[in-house]
Amino acid sequence: MTEKILQVRNLDVHFGPTKVLHDVDFEVRKGEILILMGPNGAGKTVLLKTVFGLFEKSVGEVEFDGKVIRPTPDKMVEAGMSFVGQGKRTFPSMTIEDNLKMGAFLWTDKKMIDKRIDELVHFFPVLKKKFKMLAFNMSGGEQQILSLARALMMNPKLLVLDEPSIGLAPKIVQDVFEKIAEVNKSFGTSIVIVEHNLKSLLHIAHRGYILVKGKIAMEGPVEELSDSKTLEKVFFGELA
Repeated sequence: MTEKILQVRNLDVHFGPTKVLHDVDFEVRKGEILILMGPNGAGKTVLLKTVFGLFEKSVGEVEFDGKVIRPTPDKMVEAGMSFVGQGKRTFPSMTIEDNLKMGAFLWTDKKMIDKRIDELVHFFPVLKKKFKMLAFNMSGGEQQILSLARALMMNPKLLVLDEPSIGLAPKIVQDVFEKIAEVNKSFGTSIVIVEHNLKSLLHIAHRGYILVKGKIAMEGPVEELSDSKTLEKVFFGELA
């Protein structure tokens, strides 16, 4: 049986009187890339933010790396989860070097921080070339790579990415997704991605869930979920 890094059971989320997530069961296995699919408003981002502790769950249980935990961002980061939200998530007035240091805010050992920075700038060569550049002056794709690298500074067990392709040109999207796949292979990092650009992502993901109207409608290997008829049902409202 494959070990799980994240297990969510019977999760409900309310925003005021509105129930946004309904009895969601969800798991991420160690070493896999998992994709969350579904139409706009399905609850994908809400699910990720609730698991990370940015939203409060109403009912349910979150287990991370074998331990039941009440999610808050500080607890989840300390336990080994990194979250990269939508858009350009850099500190624009800071250099690449200082952005990366911000990703290791729980570490106090300067040698350990410098060693990790050295590993990551070699893994992401574009960062090495522009190490002293302000993030503001980087392209959109480069800033997304910087966000990804910063999220990896403390070598997380689980990396959570919310729409990493937003605002990027198709060629850049492909480059970013290839780097995400390399992160998974090279560091063994489990990865969860919410993404609308499915064409570029399906070939690197292992397994997926389809979320519709706040409920899990389907789950399984990507090969099954990526069937064109299934996706048509999801995105044209026939699967509920």
